[in-house]
Amino acid sequence: MSGPSARRLKHLSAPGLLSVPLWFLFGVTLLLAACNSSNPVAPGPVTASVTDSLAFTRAGSSTPVAVGATPLVCCGLYDPSFVNEHAMRIVMYDPGVQKPGWQILILTNRAQAGAVTTLPTAIVAPSKVPYVSMFVADSLNELSSDSDESSGTITVHSFSCNATAIQIDFSVDATLGSEFSNSPTMDVKGTFRATFPMQSCP
Repeated sequence: MSGPSARRLKHLSAPGLLSVPLWFLFGVTLLLAACNSSNPVAPGPVTASVTDSLAFTRAGSSTPVAVGATPLVCCGLYDPSFVNEHAMRIVMYDPGVQKPGWQILILTNRAQAGAVTTLPTAIVAPSKVPYVSMFVADSLNELSSDSDESSGTITVHSFSCNATAIQIDFSVDATLGSEFSNSPTMDVKGTFRATFPMQSCP
């Protein structure tokens, strides 16, 4: 781990008990709470639309891993007690907790559309997390773009949050390193373009 960041929850993982770590499930729980709150942001007429060609491949294999495809997304202040910055979170997970899940986090007031982020991602002061970062919660493994073993690029072509919609278009050509010593890496390649109804981060 390269320093304090959104990965603060990753230390709660429980190998052998769950196929994804508790930090990931905790994040999903927070987003579900926001989506089911009594005062949700009105989604308007926006219909979710996803075009996803991302391929996740574990080290030593040429066969892509099937990952969760259920989205949880939000825009807003990311953990005001720690980060206190406007962020976009896109989480794709498996409700049955049988498949890996992934997340991309973008600091919307810091990141620039079209910019290429080289891995490993790094924190640039005064922010406390990288402007763009990606995490994968795999079975008994956790991988992140800011691990020292990570390499390649993430390009966020465009992103936006407004009163009715969250939009994201990014591509990845990278190897994500593990947060655990001597654990395998994972290759991530492809593009992800999506529009979602607006939800505020919890």
